[in-house]
Amino acid sequence: MNAVYDHMVAIVFIGIMFVWAVSVVPQMSFNSIQAVNQQQLRNMELNVFNSLLLDTGSAVNGSTNTKDWGSLTPFSQNAVTRFGLSSVGESTLFTLDPDKVQRLTDNPLGSISYERTKQLLGLEGYNFIFQILPPFNVTNADGTKIDMDNSPIDVWELQNGAHPTLAYQVRIVFLDGRPIPNATVQSTAIYTEGTNFNITGPITSKSNEMGIAHTSTALAFAPSSIMVIMKVSVADVATIVVTFGQILDDIVDINIVGDQVTLTEPKAPNNGAVWLMDMYYYSIEGGAQHLYTGGKDGANKLNTGSGEFLNWTRNFNGLKSLDPVVMILNVYAVPNNGELPENGRQDLVVAGPYQNLLGYTVFEYGPSNPGLSTIVSSQRSVIISGMTYTAQFILWKESA
Repeated sequence: MNAVYDHMVAIVFIGIMFVWAVSVVPQMSFNSIQAVNQQQLRNMELNVFNSLLLDTGSAVNGSTNTKDWGSLTPFSQNAVTRFGLSSVGESTLFTLDPDKVQRLTDNPLGSISYERTKQLLGLEGYNFIFQILPPFNVTNADGTKIDMDNSPIDVWELQNGAHPTLAYQVRIVFLDGRPIPNATVQSTAIYTEGTNFNITGPITSKSNEMGIAHTSTALAFAPSSIMVIMKVSVADVATIVVTFGQILDDIVDINIVGDQVTLTEPKAPNNGAVWLMDMYYYSIEGGAQHLYTGGKDGANKLNTGSGEFLNWTRNFNGLKSLDPVVMILNVYAVPNNGELPENGRQDLVVAGPYQNLLGYTVFEYGPSNPGLSTIVSSQRSVIISGMTYTAQFILWKESA
């Protein structure tokens, strides 16, 4: 009887084990396959990301090859034979070429498409997002983004012969929203009134325990056009914020390729003649420096609304090596902000072209994040024009 009982128990146990194996083993195999696929995706993502940041890439330039593919003029994406954003001749790793980065934007001087980049990186069947994030955020004091419609600066016109006063408040926070105390803000004001042009600064202030930095300073005259460039430093990391006292859209677009500065017609020009009076460049180390003196003559006249798309171009030997973050123009033009001065034209300050890499904005190249479970990403610190950013690369496989 005991033997029969033992056999029955053994049969039941074997049956249970069989059912368990049938249900569990396929799941284990599926999980193993998923883990292998995830690791393969991770390996590919790391290899492509390192190549993107450490490889200079190359392009065909006439009968020769060049690693400075972002500086080609005229630019054709078909000339690019290998994709990489690393700067040529830099000994520091993860230093990106600003000309190459700007080819990833809607650049009026030519850009490289997402599909062409995928092809060069060997990512057929995959999608990716490439992002460049600021090291920290600089906002208005209330936390809103600084842009052409929301400026942190104000000008008080004082009476009894006193000089007008420029004041501003900004908030410096980590990307997760935590305030940063003791951040240093060095501000340079560039402003005009009529045909008067002046630069005041740099003016230095510190952020308090809430991350708020504020200051005020006297100006030489009450401006009709003003911009303030703020260099915000936290420890050894700095970023640049460009803010305006009023909206001055559609005067002229500024582009830099290598040592060449090209002024192009904006998408909605004001159809009025513009004269270039002065040009300055702003670098992270040297601040605002004079580059070019123009004038009210034919060589510096830009006809917008008709004629050539490329209005004005000059080559300045060695400009790229100075790491110009922002170009600043003093132009003689009609404001296109609904405020027509009595004499029609006046001196105005405009700036460009790197606002999409400054302050608060996240630079993004590629489609939106699909929110899939099988998705991998990596981050690296990179340097562009002397400033430190966080580069992020997100990769996923296209669905069948």
